[in-house]
Amino acid sequence: MKRLNLFQSFSLVFFSLISFYVSAQLNFSKSDLESVGFSSAKLHVLDSVMHTYVDDNDFSAIQTAIVKNGEIIHYNSYGYSEIETKKSLKEDDIFRIASMTKPIVSVALMKLYEEGHFKLNDPVYKFIPEFKSFTVKKRKKQKPIKNDIKIIDLLRHSAGFGFKGPDGYKKSVEMSLEQFVKESIKAPLLYEPGTQWRYSYSTDVCGYLVEVISGMSLDVYLKTQIFDPLKMKDTFFELPKEKMDRFTTLYNKDKKGSLNVYDSPSESPFTKNITLFSGAGGLLSTAYDYLIFCQMLLNGGTFNGERIIKASTINLMLEDHAEGLKYKKLLFGKKRGFGLGFDIVKQDNTKFGSKGTYGWGGMFGTYFRIDPVEDMIYIYMTQSFETYKLKLADKFRELVYDSLL
Repeated sequence: MKRLNLFQSFSLVFFSLISFYVSAQLNFSKSDLESVGFSSAKLHVLDSVMHTYVDDNDFSAIQTAIVKNGEIIHYNSYGYSEIETKKSLKEDDIFRIASMTKPIVSVALMKLYEEGHFKLNDPVYKFIPEFKSFTVKKRKKQKPIKNDIKIIDLLRHSAGFGFKGPDGYKKSVEMSLEQFVKESIKAPLLYEPGTQWRYSYSTDVCGYLVEVISGMSLDVYLKTQIFDPLKMKDTFFELPKEKMDRFTTLYNKDKKGSLNVYDSPSESPFTKNITLFSGAGGLLSTAYDYLIFCQMLLNGGTFNGERIIKASTINLMLEDHAEGLKYKKLLFGKKRGFGLGFDIVKQDNTKFGSKGTYGWGGMFGTYFRIDPVEDMIYIYMTQSFETYKLKLADKFRELVYDSLL
C-alpha cells in the first residue's frame, strides 16, 4: 500500500473530518497540539507506526483516537474496511466491539443498582430462580456449591463460569438472551463462586438481569437509557440496512500470514434479525460513539447535560473488587485490579498508564482506556484477532504516553 506523506495524510484526514464534526457533540480541538500538551512530532510517529501495521498486512485497518481535556486532538484511519475492494476505512465506519460491550452493560446494570432495585451482595436467584441450585467441578466429581452466586460475582467475573468464544455464540445466535443464559447455566461451575477471578460470559447474565429488573429487552433499555440520551446513534446490536455501507469486514490471519474474511458485512449475523442481545460481546459501534460513552464516564456520569449514572456509582465501579480473589489465569498482578466492568491501574509508574486509569478491550481488535489523571481517553478499533498476538494495545498505549509533553 502506498503511504501518504505526513502533510497529505493530515490534509485528507482534516478535510474528511470537517463534515463529520459539523454536528459533533465531542468537539474537535482547534488548538495546536503543543498547547494541549501533546507533541505533534510524536503523534506523527504514532501515525507512521499504524500505517506500518497496515502496510505489513498485520491488520486490514486501524482507527485511533485521543481525547484530551474533553476535546478530540487525534482521530485517524489507516487501511481498508474491505481489503478485496480497496474500500478505505472511514471515520464513521462501524465495528464489532465484542467485549467492549461489557462496560456498557455493566453501567446499565449499575443504573438499576443506584435506583435501589438490588444490592451487590444479593443472590442472583432472587431474580433468576434457576440460579438456586448449582454444582461445581471438584476433581472428577460434581458437588453442590457452598456459596450462592451474587450479583457482584457477575460484574467482577467471580461467578464460577467460563469463557465463550465467538464460535460458542454462533451456535446460539437464534436464541433469546433468556434462553442463552438458562441453557448456559446447566453446565457445572468451574470453581466455587466468590473465590476466583476468571474471565467469563457472566456479563450476559448481567444483561439478562437488566431485562428481568427493568421489564425491557436489553436492546431497548440500552437505547432508551444510554444511547439516545448520549446521542450514540451508531451503537446497536443489529445493523440497520441503511448503514450497511459503513460496516467493516472482520479478518482472521492464517498460518501463511494472509488475512482471510471471518465475517463479511453481507453474510454477518449482525445484519440479520438479532434475538440474542449479548451483554458480553454483541454490540456494534463507532470509535466516535464509544468516545462519547467514555467521556460520560470521565465526566462523572454526565455528558452534554444528560445524567446517565451518578458519580458515586462510577467511583464504586472503579474500586478493585477482585482484591483477595485467586486469579486462575493471571492477568493483573499487583499493578492492576478489576472493578465492576473495567480493569483498573492500581499503582503509579507502570506501563499501563496513570494510577486510576481504567478500560477494557474486545476480541475482534478493539481497545479503550480512560486516564482521569491526564483527563484523557484513547481508543483504537480494528477488526482482527491478531491484536493480542502483536501486542497492539501495549504499543498504542506506549505511543500515546510518549506523545505527552
